Amino acid sequence: MFQKARAALISALLLAPLVVAAPAASAATAAPSDPQATAATGRVFDWLSHLPGRAGNRVVSGLFGGYSGSAFSLAQTEDLKTQTGQYPGLIACDYGSRGSSTIDSSCNADLKNWSAKGGLVSVSAHMPNPAQPGLQGLYTHLDNFQQLTDPTTTVGAAWQQTLDQIATGLADLNGAGVPVLFRPFHEMNTSGAGAFWWSGQDRATYISVWQYTYRYLTQTKGLHNLLWVYSPLCGTGDRTAYYPGDAYTDVVGLDCYPTDPAAAQGYGELTALHKPFAFAEIGPPNDPTTNVPAPASYDYGRWADAIRTRFPATTYFLAWNDKWSPTVQLGASALMNDRWTVDLGRIDLAAKTDPAGPPRPPAPGTVLEGFENGLDGWGGWQTSNGPWTVNEWASQQSYSLKADVDLTQPEIYLNKVARQDLSAYSTLSVDARTAPWGNQAAGTTAKLYLRSGANKTWYDSGSTVVGPDGAVLTMSLAGVADLTDVEEIGVRFAPAPGASGQSSVYVDNLTATTPASTLGDFETGPDGWGGWQIKNGPWSVTEWAAQGTHSLKADVQLESGEAFLLRHYATPVDLTGNLTLTATARTAPWGNQAAGTKAKLYVKAGANCDWYDSGTYPVDANGTQLYFNLARIPDLTKVCELGVDFVPAAGANGQSSVYVDAMSMR
Repeated sequence: MFQKARAALISALLLAPLVVAAPAASAATAAPSDPQATAATGRVFDWLSHLPGRAGNRVVSGLFGGYSGSAFSLAQTEDLKTQTGQYPGLIACDYGSRGSSTIDSSCNADLKNWSAKGGLVSVSAHMPNPAQPGLQGLYTHLDNFQQLTDPTTTVGAAWQQTLDQIATGLADLNGAGVPVLFRPFHEMNTSGAGAFWWSGQDRATYISVWQYTYRYLTQTKGLHNLLWVYSPLCGTGDRTAYYPGDAYTDVVGLDCYPTDPAAAQGYGELTALHKPFAFAEIGPPNDPTTNVPAPASYDYGRWADAIRTRFPATTYFLAWNDKWSPTVQLGASALMNDRWTVDLGRIDLAAKTDPAGPPRPPAPGTVLEGFENGLDGWGGWQTSNGPWTVNEWASQQSYSLKADVDLTQPEIYLNKVARQDLSAYSTLSVDARTAPWGNQAAGTTAKLYLRSGANKTWYDSGSTVVGPDGAVLTMSLAGVADLTDVEEIGVRFAPAPGASGQSSVYVDNLTATTPASTLGDFETGPDGWGGWQIKNGPWSVTEWAAQGTHSLKADVQLESGEAFLLRHYATPVDLTGNLTLTATARTAPWGNQAAGTKAKLYVKAGANCDWYDSGTYPVDANGTQLYFNLARIPDLTKVCELGVDFVPAAGANGQSSVYVDAMSMR
């Protein structure tokens, strides 16, 4: 994306559903969309496909190197190394040469060198408008978009020339054996000022142009080193409406520049397409007065937190360069050195798991067993030896449970048979691992299970492939009967057909998570909430609700500049141990909202009731879920107030109403 377009393109950020679970790794080799993909390209795709199943070392770091030609440079990559001690695992180049009518691929030399060092590479293209070449044409809507598939037209012939230039650059990389994450026609789901010439097109036509381009480069030009990346802008709608289809796409991603990374919307929609997921561009939003972000004003470390807690299926991210770069902002070291981040030197395409990977961060919940003090009643079935507690591997702290196994056995159990009451919890998770030795064949699978009730009814998480890096097994307790009478908890390992030899299996960090604590559902009244700078209310109403049948409503005067809905505590309360605060906020459809009302969750905490907030999210009549990471608050032992702060836009006027519902913490 060209820098001047940032402010226009990043227009609205609506909060995504809280967490969509990472897809379980598959035992089979994942294949790219191109049946003739090179072996190296297939290995990259397969490796990316399996990253979400790891317990750690699972998100490749990336940095944009610039537009090919005079604007492309690895200088900021070196700056990143100086600041953080790490090179990114992926670098990207754009073949669009700063609004020129031609394509430039001179960055290929650096991409080849990066690939030779074990890194990944990506190529995008701010392609010249075939009807109006030059910088201005990049943002001029192409009305006859369908003609791109017809080389006999003037537009089609110009597009053919551009495709041939792109193909020349990609063929150079193909000849050098370099797999390419190729990202054409990005941010197609925008329109108006700042949108690209290919954006906002008829959906069916866009899809046909993508498919034509795919066939031309892959089949006509014989380029089988490409993994095709589909990446809409996260801040607008229609994120999957332009999806070209599984046979023409390999990776789905989002281009996101939110004030708070946790606000990125579209994750659930994109991961539902069942392709490897990435953040294809990330960075700070623009200052609207300068069209660029202020230096040292944005914390990239918050992306690491958001990926781990909100977007766990992420396989890579690509930070933008120049004034959007982590090197001139904040938090670069936190992002690059996060326990999930895969930097240069840690990419091993020959292994779907990485025994050197660090453990995953603690999940919110109660650790039922960490094996730090012994077996605690755990045993095994069909094991060769053990189990024992060992310190040769652990996903948390120092110890885990280990047993030696014969891989010809159809199933192996590590379990604890003892009555437990899990009625206070909503989910159960555990980290499981296999040793790197032994013939695992297609891979050992594992499932977390429990038996409950007088009949010892079986419930499990479903099978997940596990390897030397470990995998997280998670099961919902929502459908489990007799949670007050759980008789057995364990992990069932199942070697694949054809597996042989001796190996070992490990279990660690059995964790139970409690349901979210409701702070306001307003089903029976205002729940002690009050307001400030409101016109009337608040009341519990049935005209809209995010869940249940009621929400909290207040009438407001939009000229007032601010309208608060507050929760007041008579004395400070201790919220220690809670990690997140969520609520759904809404504005009524009446009144002049001007550029739109925004809202933020806030907490006043500490001895002086200091203010902390989530950052602002646009809200409208559809309702927006707000999310606040409470880990940013240094002292949760004394919380004296929390609530939602609504801020009407400049120029808003007239009367309207605001709503809050489903406030909870976990």
